Amino acid sequence: MKFPMELLEELEKRYSKYWWKDNKELNYNEIVSDPFKNLIFTILSQNTANYNTKRAYIALKNRYSIDPFTLSKADSHELSQVIKPGGLHNIKSRRIIEVSKYIVEKYDGDIKKLLSQEDVREKLKEIKGIGDKTADVIMSSLFGHKKYFVVDTHMMRVAKRLGLVNERASYSEIQKALREFLPLEINEERIAGLFWLFAKYTCDKRKPKCQDCILNYICKYYREKISK
Repeated sequence: MKFPMELLEELEKRYSKYWWKDNKELNYNEIVSDPFKNLIFTILSQNTANYNTKRAYIALKNRYSIDPFTLSKADSHELSQVIKPGGLHNIKSRRIIEVSKYIVEKYDGDIKKLLSQEDVREKLKEIKGIGDKTADVIMSSLFGHKKYFVVDTHMMRVAKRLGLVNERASYSEIQKALREFLPLEINEERIAGLFWLFAKYTCDKRKPKCQDCILNYICKYYREKISK
């Protein structure tokens, strides 16, 4: 199954209004272009709403220089209180410090040395607290979504509801199915982003807006659970 090409304009029309916007406190382009900042932002985003991730990152930026040397020396309790708006702050503060120490000790504080490795994705996953999704956020910013498509809970949910994969599908199976489903060759970052916004704002976990969904006519969940 492929995403219906005739719906691309409607996807853009409905979800572009939710697209991430820079402001004086948070510059997304700066985050994405700096692999270490992107990594820290992604750790803060784990199991957290986007709004709270932004609050935590802004608070972190206002208190610390976001670099491995500074954060590796941060006090865990103090750091946890700074990033508290993002939730799971005690766990995330430890992860941030551990990741920073790892990069300082193994790569002299230069994450680009890590990213120059041939098996960079596996090297990233060697770091405690970094799994498939976090690694792919970094990889997709470097090499694009066609090769490293990020699968979070929203993407997992919509892939299963559409029937692209079964309920027990692995991360890699879901990733492969979504890469094949979406027309990423047109504009991979834009298509991936708009589809994520569709998954977040329409294919809601508890109250999916199935009647208003542009894909309900090809959706297994709608066909089996809603339309009967």
